[in-house]
Formats: sequence, C-alpha cells, structure tokens
Amino acid sequence: MAFWNYCPECGKRLAPNDEHCSNCGAKTIFEISDDNYIFSPPIHNVGFFNFNIDFSPTINIDSDFKYDICSCGYLNEIDNVFCHHCRAERIKKGVRRFINRSKKPKFDINDFITEDIICECGAYNSPDSEFCDMCGRKLHEDEKENVFDLNFHMEYDRPVFCSCGSENDENSLFCEKCGLPLDSYANIDGMKKLCVCSALNDIMSDFCVECGNDLNIEITEIICVCGARNPIGEKICSSCGKRLNPERTIKSKIVCGCGKIVDFDCEFCPNCGKNIKKTIYRKKSFSNTINSVKNFLNGV
Repeated sequence: MAFWNYCPECGKRLAPNDEHCSNCGAKTIFEISDDNYIFSPPIHNVGFFNFNIDFSPTINIDSDFKYDICSCGYLNEIDNVFCHHCRAERIKKGVRRFINRSKKPKFDINDFITEDIICECGAYNSPDSEFCDMCGRKLHEDEKENVFDLNFHMEYDRPVFCSCGSENDENSLFCEKCGLPLDSYANIDGMKKLCVCSALNDIMSDFCVECGNDLNIEITEIICVCGARNPIGEKICSSCGKRLNPERTIKSKIVCGCGKIVDFDCEFCPNCGKNIKKTIYRKKSFSNTINSVKNFLNGV
C-alpha cells in the first residue's frame, strides 16, 4: 500500500505506521494490513505530457479535476494544504483556500519552461542552488566535455604565466597560486639566469642545475594548466593529455643584480639602468682569462 511522507493538513513528517497525524490528528491513509508499503514517487518531469493531459482513466480534465501538481512534481489533491511528498505549502487557509477549491486548474506549457534546475528526485531548485533542497544531490556537475580545453580559457588579455602553470595579470608581482616572484627578487647575490623551470643559476652557468636546459640561449616552452612544461610545437600535454594553447608560453629570463627580472636579450635594466649584455660579456671574458691562466699553470 502507499503512504504519505507528510501530513496534508499541517505538514508534519509522518511515520509509515501513523494512523493519525501526531501533530493535528488528521487521519492518514494508513490501514492495518500485511501488505508491503510502496513508496509513491513523484512525477519527475511533468513537461513530457502532451497537453491536454489525461493522467489515467480515473483522472480526467473533462470532469471535475481535483488534483494539482506540486513544484516537486508530485500529484496532490487540490485541498491539500501541504504536499505529502516534499512538505511544500500548497494553499493558504481561509478565503484563498475556498477560492482554490472552486477553481479548476489551468495548464499552460509555458508554466513549465523555467530557469529552475530540476533535480533527479523531481524537485525544482533555483539556478543559484549548488545542492538539491530536497535530496541534497549536487546540481552543477563539471562539464566533462570541456575539461580538455582548460588551457584556452584565458582570464586576462595580456597574461603572464608562472612556471607552476597558473595565469597572472601582467602587472602581478607574485604568482597568485604559488607565490613565486614575477617581476623581481628582493634579495639576490649578483646577476642570475632564471631558467623556465624557475631555478636560479649563476650568470656564468652553461646548463641549469635543476633541469639541464642550455642557459646560453633563450628557451621557450608551453606551460599547461597542470604545471607540466612542453616543447614548442607540441599539441597535447605530455603529463595530463589536455590540448595545449600555444599562447601559454614561458621563457628563460635574466635577473639583474638589482633583482629585476628582464627578458633574456634585454640590453639595459629598466630598473637600475645597468648594461646587462656588457656586464655578462665582461664576466665571461674575465672567466675565460682565469681559465686560460689556470690551464697554462697546469700545463694543459
């Protein structure tokens, strides 16, 4: 046999074996029987009906129609104050209740075309709801079909990409995700080479101490949202399999002695005015001279 979840008179929750409502005393449809209880499910989507509707041979709109559809999709008697599926208040008492008794329901297909989110349980929820008000299901699932296009969802017009894969505004001083410097380093001991892997190397180093990249040339790589670095020309990320956006690039940089991060081929530091190329050339010449002397003294 069927049973009500809530009292149709006062809206109190009913137990399966309540013969009368414990709150208002209204008689329920419970009867002492050996039959199994059958849960009466709501109509999940009334929009599938082809109006004019005819729910069953016993419910006919051509006769005295005594039923109404709750917002949760459940079929209620027109006199119910509360829906006995979701407890929603159906009608007001007093004069309004009398009017609702005398009026026959009018159905319009446009009444069911709303922006409300219909949960799998049949409940209607506002577009801003994250979870169903009735059953608690999550209403907004991630769009699986767009998960591989995350590299193409750009937030800024002229973004700066960190070695962790996050996108930052061009005027950002630090990465919004990992906090790495994007503009300058506060404390630095002399001029450095900044590899695409974010490792700082001595200005005279030929190869990165972290990843082994050649530091004598400017390296450009495509950074994925997952943080994996990929060679220029690759279409798919080697780590997560997402499509790569060729505009999401990171390059090796030079860090001036004042801490300012500049392009690899920058000639003058925009912060302190130092001639970067000449400084690097002098350091290399001095280093080559020292090495030549050492080799001569060692008899090489």
